[in-house]
Amino acid sequence: MNEQDYQQLSQYLDGELDVFTTRQLEQRLQQEPELAATLAQLQGQDAAIRGALNTTAEAPAAVRAMLEPASNVVALPQRKARPTWQYAVAASLIAAAGLAISPAWQQAPSADQMLANVLETSPSMASGWQTLDNGDQVRPVLSFKDRAGNWCREFLITEAGEASRGVSCRAAGEWQTQVLAATEIPGDAGQFRPAGAADANPVANFLAEQADSIPLSASEEASLIENHWN
Repeated sequence: MNEQDYQQLSQYLDGELDVFTTRQLEQRLQQEPELAATLAQLQGQDAAIRGALNTTAEAPAAVRAMLEPASNVVALPQRKARPTWQYAVAASLIAAAGLAISPAWQQAPSADQMLANVLETSPSMASGWQTLDNGDQVRPVLSFKDRAGNWCREFLITEAGEASRGVSCRAAGEWQTQVLAATEIPGDAGQFRPAGAADANPVANFLAEQADSIPLSASEEASLIENHWN
């Protein structure tokens, strides 16, 4: 854990992260027990401070001064580090102001599972989309084996009107996203265009560094899907 992690967790609790940063952090929360434990600790501090403020008739002036008058959202400093304890207080102030703090990352596995189900069972497509229950749309693009011997799939996904391109690899029977990069949709989802050089680099670099074979043919991929990637 470092200062940047604490700041990002605070911004996450305050709802200040964009959709892609949020998804990346939620993936880290699933994979890094220390990070998840720190988030739980911050949420516990929120509850403690909320309980303390609920015992007073009015929040202390110093606390009220830290709130934005218009939105009741704590303003994060720009280009200036803030002591770790203040990140916990910032999120706590939101709770004290009466706004609900929902641990959204706890719902992330269901979204990830929906994506995993598509990658597990759907063939790659040159066009069209698989629509998930939450409204996101996914398009598997190609399948290949990585240097560790795991099967991987490149995919496109749209979430909340924004799109990204990523790669997930299957290890121990589970699909885990390895890289995710923002891309553009010039129109609606049906008019998806492959990412440009700027936003495709993280995925292209992963493919160049980790792919151990050429993409599977349609028949090879269909056979693997039928045999549950065994």
